[in-house]
Amino acid sequence: MGDEEKKEFDLVFGKNPVLELIENSDVQVNKIWISESIKDSDFKNSVISYSKNNKVPYNFVPDQKLNKLTNNKIHQGVVLSISPTEYMHVSDLIQHVLKNSKEKIILIAHETEDNHNLGAMIRTFVGAGGEGIILTGKKHVGINGTTIKTSAGTLFQVKFARVVNCINAINELKENGFWVVGTEGSDDSQSIYQVSYPEQVAVLMGNEHEGFGPLIKKNCDFLVKIPISAKLESLNVSVAFGIVMFEILRKLSKIK
Repeated sequence: MGDEEKKEFDLVFGKNPVLELIENSDVQVNKIWISESIKDSDFKNSVISYSKNNKVPYNFVPDQKLNKLTNNKIHQGVVLSISPTEYMHVSDLIQHVLKNSKEKIILIAHETEDNHNLGAMIRTFVGAGGEGIILTGKKHVGINGTTIKTSAGTLFQVKFARVVNCINAINELKENGFWVVGTEGSDDSQSIYQVSYPEQVAVLMGNEHEGFGPLIKKNCDFLVKIPISAKLESLNVSVAFGIVMFEILRKLSKIK
């Protein structure tokens, strides 16, 4: 099971994340705060209708209350309190993907330290048809309101597992027929454009600053890199993931 810190609630805010939640998620909503000065009446009415249909209490409050709840982030007039993200066992997540996901692709995000990067990777992953993400490492940021907002609410369409030991997760994936592709810009890596990818693949993205260590590298089935100009040392991890993910799908003839 995951070993994240126990929390009583998470916050969801911003128009797109809130709409994604109330239209496409069965996550438990505990309470809703709506700005007294909200101008988008259709958005407000959708939230109130959801609240009444699901018996979720809501209150109209000054913007100052919402600013305080979100640490002055852009909330667009609505904040929801939800139960914390549930993390599955790695084995259960793998079986979910094998049985339910059209694309047999899993993202391993190792020690991601920025919630914006994680949210952006989640959004790209959902856009590519992915449904299972494994968060690994001790320093991983996990899921919070910023992650949800940056993912534009697509986070609610994905299943998560969270474990400290990345190699244990890699081994379990291999035992279930997945090949693990590590993204690493070293001389040992092949260009993403020169690799033939298997139908069941786990894409491993390392920490923004340190990548992943030699032992994890050794346990990958193969390593890939994105050819970039010598003027630039590396790409942002979420940008790199998007390039790798869609190249894999292109090679598998999933997109034209």
